[in-house]
Amino acid sequence: MKIFYKIIHFCKILWRLITGVPFLTLSVFGNSVVFLFASLLYVLEKDVNPKMSSFIDALWWSFSTTSTVGYGDIVPMTIPGKIIGIFLMLIGVAIFAIYTALFARAIIDDQHYME
Repeated sequence: MKIFYKIIHFCKILWRLITGVPFLTLSVFGNSVVFLFASLLYVLEKDVNPKMSSFIDALWWSFSTTSTVGYGDIVPMTIPGKIIGIFLMLIGVAIFAIYTALFARAIIDDQHYME
């Protein structure tokens, strides 16, 4: 029964986190960055890159690059496209570092309230 209450408590912490202004702001910013960079890459590479046949391909590349997964199935071929990729990698690492900090802060703040 104690585990059940801990799970419920954790879900409440998680709910407060994901409905808070910092998390929602970061989510809107992060998704805007993904769409912006996907649009830029698509415009630059649609006629050059055979793997960039639709906007969804650029969106896939942007999401996988931002999340630092980077499958390698779609890669930029132009120099401006590669530069966009570099910036997106750096921004992606920063975004996920901030998400991690938000989660850690929510857990630590909760532990202080419990004492």
